Amino acid sequence: MTKYMRIYTDTKNLILSGHYRDGDQLPEEAAVCEKYGCSRMTVKKAYDMLVADGFIYRKQGQGSFVLSSSSNRDGMELQERELQGFTRSNESTRNGQVSSKVLRFQLIFAPEDIAEILGIEKNAPLYDILRVRNVDDRPYVIEQTYMAPQTIPGITLDIVSSSIYNYIENELGLKIASSKKTMSAEPSDELAWAELGLTEKEPVLVVEQIAYLDNGTPFEYSISKHRYDLFKFSTYSLRR
Repeated sequence: MTKYMRIYTDTKNLILSGHYRDGDQLPEEAAVCEKYGCSRMTVKKAYDMLVADGFIYRKQGQGSFVLSSSSNRDGMELQERELQGFTRSNESTRNGQVSSKVLRFQLIFAPEDIAEILGIEKNAPLYDILRVRNVDDRPYVIEQTYMAPQTIPGITLDIVSSSIYNYIENELGLKIASSKKTMSAEPSDELAWAELGLTEKEPVLVVEQIAYLDNGTPFEYSISKHRYDLFKFSTYSLRR
């Protein structure tokens, strides 16, 4: 077990066992580094996973705290809905027919930054997937996706043309558990003008995501550019 997974698992078990109660502050990163003999980046990765899985939350400048059990459950249900994948979530909520236009599907050598995110070696094989996702033949989002064959083997053009998440869960028997997302608005570029039908004055809403399996392994790094007028985001907030 990697050190970040050991920290994640140990901390999660302490929360579930009641050792850390609702609202308790977790040990500071420096103390965890000393205990496990690791770097701050390793602790941050473990705590990021705990945030993504709905066990803890952060207060700017104060530290990390245990999320209440009721909010935990709400959060996990929300994450499960969010992580259905584009195909399943859109067909269930809009009753629309989802299709994919594959712009690029190839194996590349993993650059250092993406290799670090996915926990693989630099220059290891990496799927490079660029797709336009449509609902009822109307373009909604351009997805740039990176996955490692050592984690998600056997991806083919047919799979990329339909639903990768369905393949991961139904064919490989893996469980998709959580994700960390960062959202921003950016000017649209030539690709968005051509594929999403936007004009130079219209923006895109960008979602950067790292998705994890239930064993804590990061399996996907993606950057999705959504039509601003078709994008809807739902979340929950907890006031402390």
